[in-house]
Amino acid sequence: MTDMERTGAIDLSVVIVNWNTAELLADCLASLPTACGTLSCEVLVVDNASRDGSADLVRSRFPGVTLLEGGGNLGFSRGNNLALPRCRGAFVLLLNPDTVCPAGSLAKLVAFARAKDRLGAAGPLLTDAAGRPTITWGWFPHPRHHWLGFLDPARKLGGAFWGARVVHVPRRDEPSRPVDYVAGACLLMPREALAQVGPLDERFFMYFEETDWCRRARAAGLEVWYCAESEIVHLEGQAAATVSDFSLRQFQLSYRLFLRKHHGPVCEFETRLAQFCEYGLKGLLRGLAALAGGPSAKTNRALSRQYGDRARLQLSSRLDVRPPG
Repeated sequence: MTDMERTGAIDLSVVIVNWNTAELLADCLASLPTACGTLSCEVLVVDNASRDGSADLVRSRFPGVTLLEGGGNLGFSRGNNLALPRCRGAFVLLLNPDTVCPAGSLAKLVAFARAKDRLGAAGPLLTDAAGRPTITWGWFPHPRHHWLGFLDPARKLGGAFWGARVVHVPRRDEPSRPVDYVAGACLLMPREALAQVGPLDERFFMYFEETDWCRRARAAGLEVWYCAESEIVHLEGQAAATVSDFSLRQFQLSYRLFLRKHHGPVCEFETRLAQFCEYGLKGLLRGLAALAGGPSAKTNRALSRQYGDRARLQLSSRLDVRPPG
């Protein structure tokens, strides 16, 4: 089969990397046929040596899905890269297993992408199970985001300057627009863009791999778009609920890798300093609020601990992160 024949074979390839999320994966896969509408599609699941029967579930309940078994916990980037050479779609969608795609949602996203010239990637509005918008896109990381969080810890000040941050939760009435990056929970790439930009950087085990890919796409002259016309439910955090400490440390490790790769060690150090100030202040304020008591005391104590953990991580020049097996 020639490259042209392979590329034109179907409209959409959906790639899902799974690790121990069998029931979430089942709901995600079950939602795809109506989400794709009249699109011709293929679905590839990469199972990272799950111990919860995920691979058997795919084989028994979704025989039309291509199952690739990684033989270990490959992480997000390596898992996706295992599937990408096998994709036949004109568009490739990276999709988290903790998502549910409403009827027509992926068809709308592909239609939106087809109307754009020089498209690198597009992502839909992400919502939680109750339909509230959640983290969907953001700005490329920069120390100023944390200095702004330190100066305005409650993020009450508005405007483009004060509102910029690494992650963004859109308003319901926020229109489609070009953005720095879209969340990897649901990221659509034209095959031509994927061929131009290349695969995900496998040094990112988890987190910031989509940010890095979008940065490379933007550097190649391609655009990244937020598509408000399409909406996907992202049950964020449920897929990683059992590895919260790992997730916290891995996030910081990947964050540092992104900064070193694109801005150098000085920017990495400044960002660590800015995070220490921001999260230290927020932890202190939440701790004081907890001492005051009231119905939010328990929540404030928990947030104080979380911010404190983030601040303390900035004091470690070397992070030892071992992916769960």
